[in-house]
Amino acid sequence: MNKILVIAWREVTRIRKQFGSGASLLVVLAFLILLGISAFALWNTLSLGSGLYQIGVSGNVPPIRDSRFVIIKVDVEEGKTLLEGHRIDVFINGSQVLSRQDSKSQYAVRALKQTMEKEEVERVGNAYPESDAFPLRARLTYLGAAGQTNGGSTTGQGTRPEETIIPSLTPPPLPFQQVLVALIYLLPITFISIFFTSSFMDEKINRRLTVLLSAPVTPFQIILGKMLPYVIFTLAAIAFIAVQTKGNVLIMLAIFLPTTLFIFAIYLMVPLFYRTFKDVTFIAMLVTTLTTAYVVFPAMFTDVTDLSFISPLTLAVKMYRGEPFGWREYLFPSLPMAAIFGFSIYAGTHLLNEEFLIGYKPISRKIGDAIYLLMSHTKLYLSVPLWSVLVIPIVYMAQIIILAFAADLPLGLTLGVTLFVSAFVEETVKSIGIVMLMDHGRIKSDREILWYAFLSVLGFFIGEKLLVLISLRVVLQASISSILFGTGLLLFLPLIAHFTFTTIVTLLKAKTKLSYAAAVSLGTVVHFLYNWYLLGGLQ
Repeated sequence: MNKILVIAWREVTRIRKQFGSGASLLVVLAFLILLGISAFALWNTLSLGSGLYQIGVSGNVPPIRDSRFVIIKVDVEEGKTLLEGHRIDVFINGSQVLSRQDSKSQYAVRALKQTMEKEEVERVGNAYPESDAFPLRARLTYLGAAGQTNGGSTTGQGTRPEETIIPSLTPPPLPFQQVLVALIYLLPITFISIFFTSSFMDEKINRRLTVLLSAPVTPFQIILGKMLPYVIFTLAAIAFIAVQTKGNVLIMLAIFLPTTLFIFAIYLMVPLFYRTFKDVTFIAMLVTTLTTAYVVFPAMFTDVTDLSFISPLTLAVKMYRGEPFGWREYLFPSLPMAAIFGFSIYAGTHLLNEEFLIGYKPISRKIGDAIYLLMSHTKLYLSVPLWSVLVIPIVYMAQIIILAFAADLPLGLTLGVTLFVSAFVEETVKSIGIVMLMDHGRIKSDREILWYAFLSVLGFFIGEKLLVLISLRVVLQASISSILFGTGLLLFLPLIAHFTFTTIVTLLKAKTKLSYAAAVSLGTVVHFLYNWYLLGGLQ
């Protein structure tokens, strides 16, 4: 631990020198102040469309209490002039509403109509006793101990009081504002992780990383030591944002710690595989775009589908709404992210050597070399199934994303593509390790191919079932999930099927002149047909 702290302090000192005397502190403070102002302003915004429409009023006009409208008192002639000059969007003169024919003016009229209708229903609801039939009311009573529901979930808000709602006045719980607030947490995570990647890349290009490798420290200590300052600063920024947005600091740290580790895991791999800042910049931007889409898009469907829990932002949305969530919902997005971080650290410790770092090869060849380095060359009977277990989180996350997009869609072309892509991912990760060992002469005979294909499938099967038991119950309502994850009573049928598919791929690669891509494609087709047959049996 002492060596990790020494390397971490070295990283802090190096960054401080890079920014110059005093500049680093100013950048940190400016960044935190900017985040705090953004979070505070967004959290206190009553509507995402605040100040969107300009309304001119003259005469006796009912009050308009909606932050989307900016009310301007004018006389009749001035109001008409402003309306024609596009200075205001709607002019109300007593009971007369004047508008233009352009889109914005018509949108303002419709929004104004909806607002006035809502206020009228509220007025009627307050003017007449609850025993009257109109408007319809519903009384909600929340049961359970403080901070808990019957399912044992926590909100951190205590027991909610009984309330009466009017369904006609209750809009759908669209979480746009909460998602935007939660999105602010991603800013420091992404921003700081890019600094981490740049630091790693700079030391790699200038050969200082090679010098560090010659010191009496392990690659594991180097990676954790260099990453530690950035992770600590990220968590501090998350806590700062939680305070500004009146969130529960401990819950937000628990929610976004796996996300932080997941993003840092991805950015750790970037400098290990690429040699130039140009390549790293392109990949970093691509990674930023994909990870942002992955965590933001599902959160927009909070309370619409359980698959929204693939994003940790969904948990943040529910926290800001004061809604409960339990350990199963927490583990569903967090466990795969933490597992991928562990896999990334494991891979980094094996790939952090001078030969791999400096070697300049096509990315496909570099990935193949990396897989070969990750596998033990003396105990293949352990390294082959271990590889399948380690890549399970990656397959799991890919399949969950596919499942999220396929859920509730009619069976047909879209579902067929989903099953095919899922089968392709599985066959690739199960066979790639065996193929790399074959290319390096570690596996030669047909008997060895069959034996290691079985071990690879066995490791994949065990890892898959563990994830099903831990967190997949959240999405087992979707019929396709039982196909993608092999649930059901016949637990060994998927094992036999997986062995058959992997054997097809590896034997085709070993015994024919087909490329690996062609062999995987053929194995994928067989796997796809098997999945399609099982899916037909569920109908």
